[in-house]
Amino acid sequence: MNVFVGFGYNENDKWIKSLIIPFIEELGCNVVTGEDMQGEKLSDGVVERIKESDACIGFLTKRDPKQDGTFTTHKWVIEELALALDKNIPLFEIREKDVDVQKGITGDRQWYEITDKAELMFAITKFINKEKLKFTHKTFMLVPNTFVDEVRPFLKSRDTVCKYRFLHKAKFYEPEETKLERMGQGLGIIVKKIPAEEAQIEITVESQNSILWSSGFISVGLINVQLQKD
Repeated sequence: MNVFVGFGYNENDKWIKSLIIPFIEELGCNVVTGEDMQGEKLSDGVVERIKESDACIGFLTKRDPKQDGTFTTHKWVIEELALALDKNIPLFEIREKDVDVQKGITGDRQWYEITDKAELMFAITKFINKEKLKFTHKTFMLVPNTFVDEVRPFLKSRDTVCKYRFLHKAKFYEPEETKLERMGQGLGIIVKKIPAEEAQIEITVESQNSILWSSGFISVGLINVQLQKD
């Protein structure tokens, strides 16, 4: 599991690099950052790292004091969180007390305020474990038999393409291509990274002569998925 960690590359945030990042790695994750590409604006390299990550953790820590007693934070971390949100990448926003974050960047999402580092590490563990569960593979069997009979002869053809996408909390995820597998006398697919138990999934299969079979959006709780010709 790839986890992008955004933080301030300064003396005050050294504890994140020396304590938190090794801790996340001990949880079995590969940690990536934008530290070697730091700047006020996100470079293409950082954008790609975030897009390729399975989760994003952003530390909005104190930077410059303001007249009202609050502090600004690191602009690039806000942008990293906003990009993760836009790409439907699970994110965990962590704030230091008295940090003033511009409204409208990540909406009204819940965030975690740092009070104790041990408690913070426990909260990070819960977040990581929750996201790891989404990597559990699930098998969907595709029916009816007329679909199986029509597609099976062209299973190895390049013209046969199976894709799926999720719908969760009014957000449509990017389609993912997967492989149709022979399972017993039928056909099925293996899906991972299900965003939530209450999410919906749409499965489409384009076969010979551009014939399209589709399930429409259905619950991810189903096992047998009914396809229809579109």
